Amino acid sequence: MPELVYLGLGSNIGDRESYLFSAITALDVRKDIQVKRTASIYETDPLINQDQPLFLNTVVELSTDLDPEEMLQVCKGIELMLGRPEDHEKNAPRVIDLDILAYETKMIDLPHLSIPHPGVFSRKFVLVPWAELAPEFMVQDSGKTISELLVLCPDTTNVRMHHLEKTA
Repeated sequence: MPELVYLGLGSNIGDRESYLFSAITALDVRKDIQVKRTASIYETDPLINQDQPLFLNTVVELSTDLDPEEMLQVCKGIELMLGRPEDHEKNAPRVIDLDILAYETKMIDLPHLSIPHPGVFSRKFVLVPWAELAPEFMVQDSGKTISELLVLCPDTTNVRMHHLEKTA
């Protein structure tokens, strides 16, 4: 039975829009993943390492039979394909970042994978686009919806709608 899964995507170097769209396309062309909906794209201030360019972020809702470990490998593969080095510095600028935010019914706590993503509760750049898609989604083990988490979020960084650049 397919699971509803939410992924957070971000990019802050190079052609940020193209990296986000390429990652979404790479997910959607797979036979074992169905991209259902994508939130708007938001331009956001860096949260932890503030000495870097602004990010573009979005959240994608998909349906898949892949288990979380397989989904993690898909995300890592897309990051590599789009040029993110396998060995990268944490919180450094990046061409693309794909994070598994939540699985509909699964909780995971492994050294290399935590679901729900532990940063979900304190990151407006995740909660704002996620609230656009699924405001009533109940995050596992929190007892709170995305909308409720957004209200309680301590993050004060700027998150604003990004308007896509028109090409000639």
